[in-house]
Amino acid sequence: MYNIIKEVLLGTPLWVWILLFILIKRGIAISQERPINLSKMFLVPFIFMIWGFEKMITQFSHLEFCLISYFFFIFPGTLVGYLLYKKYQNFFKQETVIIRKKCYLPLIIILINFSVKYLLNVTLGISPSFYNDISFNMIYSAVSGLSIGLFFGGILFTYYVQKDLNKPILF
Repeated sequence: MYNIIKEVLLGTPLWVWILLFILIKRGIAISQERPINLSKMFLVPFIFMIWGFEKMITQFSHLEFCLISYFFFIFPGTLVGYLLYKKYQNFFKQETVIIRKKCYLPLIIILINFSVKYLLNVTLGISPSFYNDISFNMIYSAVSGLSIGLFFGGILFTYYVQKDLNKPILF
């Protein structure tokens, strides 16, 4: 068992470890109390989108089913992400700036997404026959869509909070 883990870790391309480092750094940064910036919130999901789409488009045999699965699972992922952020993420307004309170939910979502995506890709490395397996293609795509949805749910919740906190107060 130890040899398998060692082989998987050593066989992982350097760019994956660099990506993990960047994602952890970004996850820690966005988990701290800071002003919200909706456009910057799209950076991490964009990285995961490229990672998922690259595999589906260039290497999977059942692209049409992958895309259906991917886009279908964005919606429940968005709902779950929205509800998680609604429960655990708080904001306040300081003069004209909306501040997100310290919360490690974004980092946790990033690490779970990375881990699941990493394990799916390790599975492909161990069993390349899964590139042609429609069930695996759809599961990989569903997980990718779900993970992107988690990010979109957080962005959507943040957008609504920002919109609500920026409403003018009428007397």
